[in-house]
Amino acid sequence: MFTLVTWQDYLAADDKFALVEKAIQSYKDSREFSTALDAASYFRGENPTVARKTILRARKMEGRDAAGRRRVRLTTEDVVGNRIPSAFFYRFVTQQNQFLLSEGAILPDLHRDALGPDFGRCLSLMGEKALIHGCCWGYWNGDHLEIIEAARNPYSGFFPLVDEITGEVMLGVQFWQIAPEKPMYIRLFEMDGVTVMRLEGKDLQIVHPKRAYRIQTRKDILGEEICHQENYDALPVIPLYANSECRSELTPAIRAKIDAYDNILSDFGDNLDRANDVYWVLNNFGGTSDDIAEMLEEINRIKAVANLSDGTGNAATAEPHTIEVPYHARQSALQLLEKELYQDYMALDMDALTGSSLTNVAIHCATANLNLKADRYEWQVRQFISRLIDLLGLPAAAVSFRRQWIANESEMVADIAAMRPDIDRRTALQLNPYIRPEDIPALLASAPN
Repeated sequence: MFTLVTWQDYLAADDKFALVEKAIQSYKDSREFSTALDAASYFRGENPTVARKTILRARKMEGRDAAGRRRVRLTTEDVVGNRIPSAFFYRFVTQQNQFLLSEGAILPDLHRDALGPDFGRCLSLMGEKALIHGCCWGYWNGDHLEIIEAARNPYSGFFPLVDEITGEVMLGVQFWQIAPEKPMYIRLFEMDGVTVMRLEGKDLQIVHPKRAYRIQTRKDILGEEICHQENYDALPVIPLYANSECRSELTPAIRAKIDAYDNILSDFGDNLDRANDVYWVLNNFGGTSDDIAEMLEEINRIKAVANLSDGTGNAATAEPHTIEVPYHARQSALQLLEKELYQDYMALDMDALTGSSLTNVAIHCATANLNLKADRYEWQVRQFISRLIDLLGLPAAAVSFRRQWIANESEMVADIAAMRPDIDRRTALQLNPYIRPEDIPALLASAPN
């Protein structure tokens, strides 16, 4: 979490808006902001490390000297080669997030009505951003949850000012620009209200003066009129962390292995490009480089060439050859890195679930690590929902999640049939994966036995 500027610094500042402006620049220059932007790039299928990759290539430079004589010299230059990123991080984040939050959170009717019908979708999107950036912020804006990203692009993001003693979030700063030459907008979340500002160059203007978070209005013939304002007992901007370390799931261990995988794959592509053409070995050929170029041009044009001679009486020959690119070592390295990536992230490799591993026991063993990681992630989601419920003044509620289980459904049906003497019909129908919950009452009514 960003802590270079704190709540105590804000309280001690004579010009608080100037401090906020300085804090925004400090956050943009921070490791937290840079890491979050890099993680978002990996999630989009980009690789900032591989994007800087170049290859060294020989180049012939021709020119003329002062006397007009032609001169040829060899030099080298860095050129852009193959830059092939992978989508490991996208797969990992999507699998972990959807495994837990694909159906949102299961809440009592009272809480579900208060949070609104879109809460489950917002929670899933927040979870995805939290896993990428390390944290995502949820702003309860009157009657709905608004998602605020820690780093949306190089010009937009959010950071808190925390209490140096308790570590509690006391103030939030959201900033955004559509382009670097456009003005920056700032939304300042304080305990007693929210303020919107516009910064263009050195000119800072108040766009919307501070107003309370909860506003009641009434309509009359002249339009809307504010009749009551009040605030919450806590700041209505709540963090959802990816883990207890509040860091992106793109850890240095995961990033290093993705970079190694992408570099090996990109280098292999470069080697294929260099070796995809036929090259010619000219035996007993005494001509100049211009003669060679003329001969190859003739070969490409009519696919044949006459015997050449360098005057010694021996016939010149031209033999085509190709280069076989070695790939076994690279293939082994890629397979090893892929296996290590799945193990380090504790993700489920679907390719491992084949053949004899399709029994439910084997599936549960294969998904054990993913479940352990989801357990750890679930506590962060529970804490976020609990804080949101407290903010709204709702009673404490039991929160549960329906995970995306993988199972051999035919084996489950066979197990239900074996248990049938010991369980009632309703339980058997509820356990059956082929029967939808909403169809159970009709089935029970049609066959009460």
